[in-house]
Amino acid sequence: MITQRQISILNAIVEDYVELGQPIGSSTLIKRHNVQVSPATIRNEMKILEEQNLIEKTHSSSGRVPSEEGFRLYANQLLEQPMSHGKYSELNLGALFSAHHFDISSTLDNLAQLFSDQSHYTTLVVGPDHTKSSIIDIHLMKVNANHIIVVLIHQTGYVKHLHLSSSLALDDHTIIKLSNVISENLEAFLKDGNQHHIDAYRLMGFNDIEVAVLLQIYYLIKKHLESATSRIYMGGKDQLIESLNEHTVSSIQPILKYVESDHIAQLIHQMSDSLINIRIGSEIGHNLQGIAIVTSPYTLSNDLQGYVAVVGPAAMRYQNVIQLLNRMK
Repeated sequence: MITQRQISILNAIVEDYVELGQPIGSSTLIKRHNVQVSPATIRNEMKILEEQNLIEKTHSSSGRVPSEEGFRLYANQLLEQPMSHGKYSELNLGALFSAHHFDISSTLDNLAQLFSDQSHYTTLVVGPDHTKSSIIDIHLMKVNANHIIVVLIHQTGYVKHLHLSSSLALDDHTIIKLSNVISENLEAFLKDGNQHHIDAYRLMGFNDIEVAVLLQIYYLIKKHLESATSRIYMGGKDQLIESLNEHTVSSIQPILKYVESDHIAQLIHQMSDSLINIRIGSEIGHNLQGIAIVTSPYTLSNDLQGYVAVVGPAAMRYQNVIQLLNRMK
C-alpha cells in the first residue's frame, strides 16, 4: 500500500525528471521542493518506491527515474482530477471548421499542427470515418477514352476521387449517359449485386460495353468502401525526435514506423472509451517502451467525429497535454 507521502515523492520525481531529463536523487528533491522530512527519510521512501517498481536506478547515476508503472500511477492521478483548461483558452472547432471554409482536410491538418506547436509533441488527428456516412452523389469525369475518374460525394461533404482505367474506349456521350444513370439510381446502384445490374441495364438498352463499365465502377467503389480507413493528419513529426533522450533514442525507429502505420489508427479507436485516454510503453505495443499516447475525441459537426492523439516520450508533460485536449469544444 503506497502512502500519501510516497505518492508526493513519486510525483516530484516524475515532474523533475520530465523537466530536467536526468535521474533524480534525494538532494535534488530537497532543493527543488518544500520537503519537511530529512534526507534519510527521503532515501528510505525512494527505496520503498523502487521495491514497488515505481522508480528504478540507472547505471550512470545514483539517482532514480520513473518506471513505466510510475508514469502510469502519475497519469492516473491526473485523469482523476476535475477537468481544467488551465492556461489555455477554449478551442471552438466549429469556428475553426468555418474559418477553413468547411474543408475537412484543411481544418484537420491545421488542428494537428496547432496542437503540435502548443504541446511540443507530435500530434495525430484521425479524420472522420467517411465510409459510415452516406454517399449522396456519384459523378464520372473523363480523362481520356480509356481513363475516367469516379467522384464520390459523401453526406459529410467529403469528396473522394477513384481512378478507373479500362481497355474499353468510351466517348463523351457514353460517359454522360453512365454518369446520369448512376446518379439517378444511386441507392440501387450501391446496394444491389452485379447480377441485378446486368439484367436491369440490358433491359434499359445498355450495350455490353456500357454494362461492363458500369460493373467495373460498381466493384471499384465496393473495393474502396471495404478497404478505406480514416485519414490521419500529422503535425510536428520532428517533435518526436527532439523529445527523445539518451534513454529512449534507441526506440525512435520502431516509434516512427508505428506512427506511420495503420496500427496507430486502430489503437486510437480502441482508446476511445473515455474523454481522455493515456497509453504508456508496453500498453501500446512491443518494443515501444519510452513512448506515450494521449487521446481525446473531437467533433466538428453532428456527423463529423474523430480523434486527436498526442504522441511523445513516457516522460511527457501530461498535465499540459490534458489541458490542451480539454480545451476543444
